[in-house]
Amino acid sequence: MKITVNIIAFLILVISLIVGKMYWNEKVAEQGVASPTRVAVQNSEEKEWNIYAKNLPNAIVTKIHNAEETGEPLKIVIAGSQDTSKESDAWPAIVEEELTNTYGSDLVTVEVQEYDQSTTLQFVKNQSYKKIIAAQPDVLIFEPFLANDNGVVGITNTLDNLSIIMKHVEEQVDGVVTIIQPSHPIYNAINYPKEAEQLQAFADEHGYEYINHWEKWPKASSEELLTYLTEDKNAPNEKGNKAWAEAVIEYWTAE
Repeated sequence: MKITVNIIAFLILVISLIVGKMYWNEKVAEQGVASPTRVAVQNSEEKEWNIYAKNLPNAIVTKIHNAEETGEPLKIVIAGSQDTSKESDAWPAIVEEELTNTYGSDLVTVEVQEYDQSTTLQFVKNQSYKKIIAAQPDVLIFEPFLANDNGVVGITNTLDNLSIIMKHVEEQVDGVVTIIQPSHPIYNAINYPKEAEQLQAFADEHGYEYINHWEKWPKASSEELLTYLTEDKNAPNEKGNKAWAEAVIEYWTAE
């Protein structure tokens, strides 16, 4: 009888050890699967901005990486004519809000410089480019007064003046990335669209980025375009600002 009891006790002990070992192995396996998953999620959250930077050139992506590592935000300066208004409902403000929401103010900051009714000739003569230099932008989004120059300065002189402006900026702002944009489209213009094409060719030739926001506007031949411009047709109105902002936001957020 005593032997039988001992055998039963021994069997119970063995079974307990086996069951305990199986339970332990199962827990370890679960933890082994769970841990990498948590790490992956954390990494995904930390690098989430990469999802939105797909349209950006490597030079800007590198600058965002540096901002992340150093804690010094990427500085974007948006400069241009009255088209590039500092008003709270203008396209630069819409873009600034979207970029802050997307990347965070710890990675991106925006400064707007409006030169109302200026031409490239006035900009050069007044040495207004010094204000851009003083801001020391990482990225310059420049609308070089194409509409204001139209019929006044001439596209050849516009591009010559733009070359002078960029020469000064690039000599004194190390590593600046420049994005060029045309001014607002002009209803039923004949030469102006060709000037915009020449501006884009200039950007391509000199290695500048180019955002053609006109793709978001009605065609120049359509009267609908007038509903996107102010009454004097010298700047975008609410609809025009939204269209312009949409193009720039798509560039920065890969939407």
